[in-house]
Amino acid sequence: MIVGTAFPSESPDDPPLVRRMIRGGLFSPEQWKAACDQHKEQLVSVENALLNTGMVIREDLIAVIRLLTFETIYGLFKWEEGIFHFETKTISYDPNLVEPLPSEYLLLDVLRMVDEWPLLAERIPTFDMVLNKSNPVATLDELAGTPWEKKRTVEMDVLYELVDGRRTIQEIIDLSFIGEFDTCKNLIVLMDVGLVQPISIDASIEKGKKPKAPSYLKDAGAYLVVGVLAIFLVFQVGINRWSHFPFSSEEVQRWRAVRDPLQKIEKLKDMNARDVFFLEEGRYPASPSEMVKKGLPTR
Repeated sequence: MIVGTAFPSESPDDPPLVRRMIRGGLFSPEQWKAACDQHKEQLVSVENALLNTGMVIREDLIAVIRLLTFETIYGLFKWEEGIFHFETKTISYDPNLVEPLPSEYLLLDVLRMVDEWPLLAERIPTFDMVLNKSNPVATLDELAGTPWEKKRTVEMDVLYELVDGRRTIQEIIDLSFIGEFDTCKNLIVLMDVGLVQPISIDASIEKGKKPKAPSYLKDAGAYLVVGVLAIFLVFQVGINRWSHFPFSSEEVQRWRAVRDPLQKIEKLKDMNARDVFFLEEGRYPASPSEMVKKGLPTR
């Protein structure tokens, strides 16, 4: 069971929980300073200091703690490399504020996100993108009676209200407290429906970007490299492998040694996707098409 995340290198005066709430507009840095003084003087936890000063209500605090834990663990899966240290020790947590998360459930959900994220990244390549409503007077009630009606969620209503033509997607993520993945997924649905459209990328980011080479130059270079490699490969095959084209028996064995583990990984991903479907629907899918409709990967 997972009961929280901690950042040992972080300053105690600037905990991640507080930073997340300030970004979300729940209170200001000045208000936190007053709660921080109480936190130090009365030796109470950060969470209780926030509650005692009335800066947040208990329900909001519980929701943000859960979101921060989930987002932190999700962030680990974006790392390309790292080191870890395992230590067995006694831990403590406040059961009135923390609901322990089953590791299996959380990891299955994270693996689903990792599989789907590349598709979302194609639609939202940067969180500095600014969105605007296509029709300022339109509401989500326009989805009624359309194929998109089943995709409407409570989170979508919150996000649609935050789209104002000035906020970036990162600001919408911070203010909604819905989570990075679910925010992007719902915003893409709103774009597909036609209620929301991207209008720009944050000017401060654009200003710092360097001009990119024309795409046709990149394409020409790629074609040249591929062409040279193809000629070299044909030449080598003609000289060295004519008698046993295209592969030797040893190379076939090496290929199978690589292929078999990959097939096992694909099979494991399929099993994970079926488990996620079961957790969401209470049953296993009758066919792969049901998993596709849920946005789950299939082999």
